[in-house]
Amino acid sequence: MTNNYQQLLHQINFVVKIKNQYKNNQEFLIMISKKLDIKDNFAIILFATLPVAVIIGNFFTNFYLLCIFFLFILKVFETRNFTWLKNKHFIILFLFYLYICINSLINYLINPSFGYDGVIRSLFFLKFLTLFIGIPMLIDKKEILEKIFKFWLLIILIIIVDIFFEKYSGTNLFGFRSLDGTRITSFFYDENVVGTFLFSFGFVTTVFFLQIKNTKIYILTLNIILILIFLSILVTGERSAFIKSTLLFLLIIYFIEERKLFIKKLYLLIFTIFFTISLFFIFPTVLLKQTEFFYRILNVENPKTFSQRFENIKYFAHYDTAIEIFKNNKVNGIGNKNFRFECHDKRYFNEKLKFTHQRCSTHPHQIHFELLSEQGVIGYVIFILFLFFYFKEKFFNELKEKNIFKITLNFYLLIFLIPVLPSGSLLSTFNGLLFWFFLGLANLKNINANFPFLKKNI
Repeated sequence: MTNNYQQLLHQINFVVKIKNQYKNNQEFLIMISKKLDIKDNFAIILFATLPVAVIIGNFFTNFYLLCIFFLFILKVFETRNFTWLKNKHFIILFLFYLYICINSLINYLINPSFGYDGVIRSLFFLKFLTLFIGIPMLIDKKEILEKIFKFWLLIILIIIVDIFFEKYSGTNLFGFRSLDGTRITSFFYDENVVGTFLFSFGFVTTVFFLQIKNTKIYILTLNIILILIFLSILVTGERSAFIKSTLLFLLIIYFIEERKLFIKKLYLLIFTIFFTISLFFIFPTVLLKQTEFFYRILNVENPKTFSQRFENIKYFAHYDTAIEIFKNNKVNGIGNKNFRFECHDKRYFNEKLKFTHQRCSTHPHQIHFELLSEQGVIGYVIFILFLFFYFKEKFFNELKEKNIFKITLNFYLLIFLIPVLPSGSLLSTFNGLLFWFFLGLANLKNINANFPFLKKNI
């Protein structure tokens, strides 16, 4: 009888301990006790295969964005959750959306020759806007996130293999050959964006698993993948992507806890530098491609002005045109996606620039110049205000928490927005998706809420 009583008492004490241990993690307990429903499984498939849609092309990417939008709307009405409408960051973003729509319409009415394409594209910017709120609502669960990132990691590994295969053989695994023999395009065929793709999906995915995996074999494997991503971007020949990836790689190494690395940070950097130099000897064109920019600058003889030093860089003709367009339209710019039309005006011909005849493009190839020339001071200020308030609230808190996943996402967004470095359009399908999608991931409420066991290690 006494033994039964003691056993019962022991069981009661055990239950009390369990209850106390998890009383602050009620949301987590509810989450793990519920099975994923059909909408969650659809979200997993949708988000997991999104990188594949990006590789295939803009049509599939836009289709996926449309599916995400409708899934978000369905989730809102199912849960009757409208609190996001009061989110100050979303309010600023929505003001930005309203502004670019109205501004595009005004510019179309003033200059119908631009066409209404800018108005239509502005309206469809909603597909990006909802990612900021929609992603946390749709995939902020441990089971969902892990499945999505596992598939992403598989895609990344395949692309890394494909990049080195193409560099060695001249064609990728599908037989695609780059139109520019000095660059690697992998599965993107005729677009030089695989480096940007890896810069975006590669580091974030690998760091996600470094955040949650603690065994030595996982850490060793993920460290190797992290280095391979960096080296793969180098091999692609995309200079802007390589500079950005170098910054992000160094920041990850600096902020990550040393127990998440298989060797000390200094040794890891030396190890990476050794392999980088080795690649220069194995593939001499890699070094030539990555240093070509500096040779173009240094080969300018007796430049009379600072800007003339960059006359051999074609992008600076786009920059110069965008700056001049802004000077003529300071308040509200020329409207969304109208750079491609306005740049043909003879007013923007600059005889001092070598590539002034090639000044026109679909966009200025620099986010800040794009916003200033097409949205003017008003649109630019709204966007900068959003960034200021967002990072003011998020950035330093996540540094204190030492959450390397969220830190990496925030640094990725900041590096994405570095001035002067060539970049895609902030409102285009490919580059627009990369920025706004990862902004949505950075807005996950708190990854530690989904992985409470991490708190022991932070």
